Amino acid sequence: SIDVDSRMADVKIQDLVEATGRPIVSTLTGETVRSRIDLPGGFEFTVAEMGNGNSTVRAGIELDFNDSYGQFNVLHMNQDGVIR
Repeated sequence: SIDVDSRMADVKIQDLVEATGRPIVSTLTGETVRSRIDLPGGFEFTVAEMGNGNSTVRAGIELDFNDSYGQFNVLHMNQDGVIR
């Protein structure tokens, strides 16, 4: 499941991919921090929420990312790019 607004995600595809996403937590206050990238003319997305990501991949290549970059956004695309 993926919830863009709360920056929460849990995804598992058999034994191939397992990924989680969580909000960024301030090391100073312990509170969640909201941060986003706003690209009005972006070619991939227009707004993306930032978070903390963890991924394990065992699908042809092996990848392990812990406390890494997490991006949460809704894609509205077709063959011509972002639908505005």
